[in-house]
Amino acid sequence: MEFETRLKKMKGRIGIYREDLTSGEHDLWLQGQEDDVFESASVIKLWIMSAAYQQAEEGRMQWDSSVILRAEHMVPGLGIPDYQQALLNGNLTEDMFPESGVLNYMQPGLCFTVKDLMRLMILISDNTATNMMIDLLGIDEIREHIRSLGHEKTVLARKLFDTRPEVLGKENMISLTETADFFRRMYRGQLVSPEASREMLALLQNQQNTYKIPFYIRRLPIAHKTGEDLGIENDVGIVLGHRPFILCFAANEAEEPEAVRLCQDAARELAEGGNH
Repeated sequence: MEFETRLKKMKGRIGIYREDLTSGEHDLWLQGQEDDVFESASVIKLWIMSAAYQQAEEGRMQWDSSVILRAEHMVPGLGIPDYQQALLNGNLTEDMFPESGVLNYMQPGLCFTVKDLMRLMILISDNTATNMMIDLLGIDEIREHIRSLGHEKTVLARKLFDTRPEVLGKENMISLTETADFFRRMYRGQLVSPEASREMLALLQNQQNTYKIPFYIRRLPIAHKTGEDLGIENDVGIVLGHRPFILCFAANEAEEPEAVRLCQDAARELAEGGNH
């Protein structure tokens, strides 16, 4: 495939996993490393979502429960940062890129339901909503949910933008094969429950960040979740065409525009191979 040739020449650590959900045939392409484990960025939010559905299914959490937005929830900090002024002052740091989501810019005191927060976490990848969900569900309970799926390499090490000394250097991680297993279960109705699987699959098709996997193939329904950070461009999900397939793309320590173009082109090439 054309993208394989480009992959071998690229900078950084990159992985692409593809699985045909009709035949079960699968491939894993890696560049720059030998295993399939990558820093997750916002892709880790998938397991937080499924942990929420698990707790709701078991009656330990109610979707319509109210949660109040407080100043201490907001990440990376309260208010609207002035990046130009920070640059002029010599205070522009690597964690000061524009916040993912909107809650960080809202007035403290706003009331949300749990389902509101979960949808904000997935649809616009809101980091403040994500940390509120982690607090609500419990980080240890989310970790136990990940383990219950048999996902040993996927790790929720910390909340987003957590700068406490005890968690510095700890990163949230995903495995491409475990991520594929997550989507395979969802597609088959085996993630939490058939109804929860259907809801999650529908929610992920309404993802607002669509410039990677869907870029050239928007005619097809795509249930996916992206993740971005400095040097990180990830996008993972299911392309729901005539022959549905899982596609998990991860790029760490990469040239971001180059990685995005590879993801776009790989998705198109793989879709055209099985979705005429």
